[in-house]
Amino acid sequence: MCAIARAGWATLVVCALAACHSGGDATGSAPNSGQQFVVSPSNLSFSAPTNLSGTPPARTVMATVSGPSGGTLFARVVVTGDAIASVDVTVLSAIQARLTIHPASPMIGTGNHASVITVIACNVDPNCSGAQIATSPATINVGYQVGVVTPPPESLAPSVGAASVAGNVVLRGSGFTPVTSVSFGATPAVEFTVMSDSEIRATYPALAAGALAISLNGGAVPFGQSLTLVPAGTLAAATLAYNTPPQSMRGLAFDPVTQTLFAGVGISPATSNQLSAYTFASGGWQLTQSPTVANLRNLALSLDGTRLLAITDTTVVDLIPTSLVAQATTTLSAVSDPFLKGIVATNDGQAFITSSSSTAAPGQHFLYNVALRTFTGPFNSYSFPETGGPDNGTRAVIVQGGGVLAVQQYSAFTGLVSATALSLAHSHPVVGRVENINLPAFDRDGKRMLVAGFNGGTFHAVYDANFAELGRVPSSDLVSGTPVNTAAYAISPDAARGYILQIGAGVCRVRAFDLRTPPGAGAPYQEVTVTGFPINLSPNCPSSAFDQATRILVNPPGDTLFIAGNLSIKVVRLP
Repeated sequence: MCAIARAGWATLVVCALAACHSGGDATGSAPNSGQQFVVSPSNLSFSAPTNLSGTPPARTVMATVSGPSGGTLFARVVVTGDAIASVDVTVLSAIQARLTIHPASPMIGTGNHASVITVIACNVDPNCSGAQIATSPATINVGYQVGVVTPPPESLAPSVGAASVAGNVVLRGSGFTPVTSVSFGATPAVEFTVMSDSEIRATYPALAAGALAISLNGGAVPFGQSLTLVPAGTLAAATLAYNTPPQSMRGLAFDPVTQTLFAGVGISPATSNQLSAYTFASGGWQLTQSPTVANLRNLALSLDGTRLLAITDTTVVDLIPTSLVAQATTTLSAVSDPFLKGIVATNDGQAFITSSSSTAAPGQHFLYNVALRTFTGPFNSYSFPETGGPDNGTRAVIVQGGGVLAVQQYSAFTGLVSATALSLAHSHPVVGRVENINLPAFDRDGKRMLVAGFNGGTFHAVYDANFAELGRVPSSDLVSGTPVNTAAYAISPDAARGYILQIGAGVCRVRAFDLRTPPGAGAPYQEVTVTGFPINLSPNCPSSAFDQATRILVNPPGDTLFIAGNLSIKVVRLP
């Protein structure tokens, strides 16, 4: 048996679980793609009535390898957050281990506490520093509520998923402690965990397209949100023109229910910046509205899709998505030299907003209450922050510039920002530019993050939920002797693929990479080579150069890319 105790940010344990067969390669020089590594349950919760209560009992999680044997199996465990005191790892067989998870003492304080346990499995070396087993690492989310906590507004995130594909959602609200059943329409959840009195994490099975009301305890526990599942194959490829030729891309969001793409652009003068809506209907894309939003910087849809939040230099403009009519404008008087720049909708009823500056002045973060349209903050100081977050609204991640600094993370569960174990500078290709370039990109559950970074060199790397590097995709290449550079990137909703847009002289293409089997820190992911990849976008590239502020979004079914640059928007169907 191996044990780890929490000490600071991360702690490690390495265990050789078993030799899976005799006569084989004991070190395992390559990943076994036929194997699958899973942990169950993947969500755990603890609670204590007060901070003076006794420590709750330990919980167990099983780690299992299925599929063909691959030699000696190794595991490495990483723990972050303050909810966990220690983890014991017990080898049960050649394919299974038991993790016994001990919560921290309630004396850590009244409030919500969270930890993430990352379990990494491989056949390569005891540290699992090289290639991993497919679906490794696996993560265990731990919630720990001490005392009575003010509940967040009711929400469901993501509120939209893909039909015929199983998925995960996070329910936020109140009175969840007595919940013993969760249903999507008439279909019970595959599994669910009550993380606290205000949060449930649930998995739904593959279901048909449509809107499904969520029922807790058969309706005995009130919850008014619905999950909408949309079918694949409904969108057509197209090149969408801007109403006015822009200088830069400022923001991009997609509503899969109304099939509307929202694009914000920068125009000279900035008081003429525009927000455009393109709706797909009757087999074609139509530009439906394109109002002016002076000094527009970025935008985000609320988690339920009922509000489009556009940020300007000093305001949040709350718009109706179907008409782009402003319902309200909230001014943040605390912004002086810095300007608002990044926005992520989180599932605690907030929009996490960061400011930045074209000078050395520090940026800060603010919380915007979506329902009340009020600001709190400013909080903390950041150097040229770039901000992103997953569709489930559980967190926002801040990658700083101007030097190699700790990546910061806002937890919607705890309401706190903390430094992560990862230190890098975001790679901004043009000094002095203030557009959002190279934002952190995520899968829908936030298990994978892809970002352009600098730490001794420029690279594009994929990280797990605990910010450990899993592998890399190209930052630059040569195509027939012509240099090309990665201009934008995205991760598919299911975290199976990473997409990059590469631009060079006469070259504009999309490449895909298989993220299912991590090659290890510093090593390249295997490229997807099915027919149709790379996707050639020349001669109508959406951006004039790789250093333009270009965005990529993937629709929930994962079959369409939206690529928006300073020249046009490309709707790209994926092979």
